[in-house]
Amino acid sequence: MQNMVQAYLQGLGTNADIKAIFAALGVCVSAVIGGDISLVNALLALWALDFVLGFKRAWDEHRLSIHKARGGVRKVFMYMLTIIVMGLVEYSMGRYSNIFSPRSLTIAFLCVTEGLSCLEHLSHFGVPIPRKLRERLQTYRDGLHEAPVSQGESK
Repeated sequence: MQNMVQAYLQGLGTNADIKAIFAALGVCVSAVIGGDISLVNALLALWALDFVLGFKRAWDEHRLSIHKARGGVRKVFMYMLTIIVMGLVEYSMGRYSNIFSPRSLTIAFLCVTEGLSCLEHLSHFGVPIPRKLRERLQTYRDGLHEAPVSQGESK
């Protein structure tokens, strides 16, 4: 037993520089994304569900495409960059970020968008989706997406 513990402790020290780099990156990303973790968890779950449902739908329709899969990965990467940028904006707002959280608003918007995508996949499989629910989410998403930009801000 003592040999196993000793071997494990020695293994912890191997590649310590690489482990330290990944740990530092993880701390930086969690500091920027941080905040309301339930929103982040919901978004991650919706991404995974959308991927599985989209894959199943493409499989059923014989439309599997590596290009669409790459596009989905690119979309998630761009979403993550957007969340990081909004996290930095929120950080720069300091104490005013308690009043208005651009990062949380962005994550909520992405959750609505991914939720709509999941609903579309589910309706394809015959799951009845209430029309009012779908319309309400689409109205919410489109209203945020088409919100006017005030003068002085870039589009």
